[in-house]
Amino acid sequence: MIFNRKTAKLIFFKGLGFTVKTGNLIYPRRNEAPIIISGSPRGGTTWLAESIAAISHSPRIIYEPLQDGNIYKNNCGFSKRPFVDESNVTPEAEDFFDKLLRAELANTHTLGLRISWKNIISTIHRGRLIIKFVRGNGVVGYLKRRFNVPKPLVIVRHPCAVIASQLRMGTWNDHPHIDKKFLEIYPYLNKVIDVNAGLVDRLAMTWAADVLAAKHNINDINLIYYEDLVVKGHVVLQPALKSWGKMTASTSEIDHAFSFPSSSRHSWSELGSMNGKLARWRNDLDNQTVLKIIDIVQKMGVQEYTDEIFPELNH
Repeated sequence: MIFNRKTAKLIFFKGLGFTVKTGNLIYPRRNEAPIIISGSPRGGTTWLAESIAAISHSPRIIYEPLQDGNIYKNNCGFSKRPFVDESNVTPEAEDFFDKLLRAELANTHTLGLRISWKNIISTIHRGRLIIKFVRGNGVVGYLKRRFNVPKPLVIVRHPCAVIASQLRMGTWNDHPHIDKKFLEIYPYLNKVIDVNAGLVDRLAMTWAADVLAAKHNINDINLIYYEDLVVKGHVVLQPALKSWGKMTASTSEIDHAFSFPSSSRHSWSELGSMNGKLARWRNDLDNQTVLKIIDIVQKMGVQEYTDEIFPELNH
């Protein structure tokens, strides 16, 4: 066998698989009740997942299993924002989700080894499994029903904050990302969606569809808002902790966990004040752009956000 980069990668992946299976053998119950976290890209999911990891004293985080970096999803036929329910799940997707919930889809991407090589230690840790999505709002409800896992936690952040952050990084030109199955369920969305619109418009369409996908499964998830989490995290998080069972934390423990920035922060992030965390988008986007974003997401059916910082939750 010729030893090259591809061979080395194969050996490395097999080694990861061996350590995961060893950890599962040593701690056979460690994957029984995984914590699932989902939201939009740049919506606070990394911060939330790493804070939950600190609260639960578990470093076992599976990162972004639906992103292109995870080769194990390639045979499932997923769209960029898959919407999966009992009517359209395939055998390949079912097998993928089953292995995901047993932490068997370990690779450089899902273990976050690009963030820190220390994450490899998590493969043999006894701590509770945490699975963190940014494209998972359309699948987490199904995971709850099909596999009887604890209610997933979905975080929603102001669309202007999300889009302002997205515009600073990444490549987003192929948006909007909205699954065809979801459009079959909500055909009125076709009147709003315009694949030829400007980038900001298309990002707003994707954001709104993400939120609607989560709300479609509202009885099977815990839904929280980023802005409320920043202001009163210990209050907002308690219902989810209780629903997960054997998860208790004091106010000081929760506040301490949320006081640290996420590993995905950037140098331009303003985290030194509450205003920096919540209102930076007002400096990044002009008023016309803000009103355009709000108009699109409200036309698509997400009414709780306006040009104010906090959501109006009476909608």
